[in-house]
Amino acid sequence: MRSARDHARGFSLLELVVVVVAVAILTAVALNRLLPLVGRAQRAAFQRVQGELQTALLLEAAERITRGEAPTLVELAGANPMALLLKPPANYVGSIPWAAVEEIPRASWYFDEHHGRLGYRVGRHTRFEPMGGPRDLIELTVAFVYQDRDADGVFDAAGDRFDGLRLESVHAYGWPD
Repeated sequence: MRSARDHARGFSLLELVVVVVAVAILTAVALNRLLPLVGRAQRAAFQRVQGELQTALLLEAAERITRGEAPTLVELAGANPMALLLKPPANYVGSIPWAAVEEIPRASWYFDEHHGRLGYRVGRHTRFEPMGGPRDLIELTVAFVYQDRDADGVFDAAGDRFDGLRLESVHAYGWPD
């Protein structure tokens, strides 16, 4: 007859190894499915902020035009567009005099005062593809777009046509879904 001691023996080493391997496989499958979603969320958040900045630039331009300050529109090129938002995104680290990209946290915005560029350091787990630029960085500038009707290379609010302000990427990149 079996004693109570033989009945409460516990797991064997083989059973424990099987459970650990099964948990590891399930974790790997879950991470394989979830990490692309993290990358897509980062991309969507980047695009949302980029759209907000574009809208803020155009609203600032419209406000200046209606106040009769059209000649000051040129100042917006090279300025920090984050300053136009009522509340910058939580991952905006601020305006810095010189960009040491390695010190910027991933998935964060910053403004490089030295070059007059807005930067976004791409987070991990994305399918970001730099095309001739830094491996994990998007740099944007504010482009002042106008038709130079008098062909003098200088914006004249009275004679030239203002066509808008655009956030343009300094380097080409791909960020597929």
